[in-house]
Amino acid sequence: MWFGMMWWWLIPLLIFLALRGHPGRRYWRGQYQGDRRELAELRQVVDGQQEYIEQLEGRLGRVEDGLEFTERLLAQRNGG
Repeated sequence: MWFGMMWWWLIPLLIFLALRGHPGRRYWRGQYQGDRRELAELRQVVDGQQEYIEQLEGRLGRVEDGLEFTERLLAQRNGG
């Protein structure tokens, strides 16, 4: 008896959920009205971080070259 009473709200709920659609679908169908300004800002941040990483890699390369040069000088001084 209890199970029979449950149908009066379960069927409309299922119909509503089916017609509403998943919220993620709106994004993939191009209906997402997200802030494009936020996307542009995030892209600028990522680009800035990539430039900074490239600068750090260049500096690290120069430090490695200096370290190798110093090791060669020490090896010549100690090895004779």
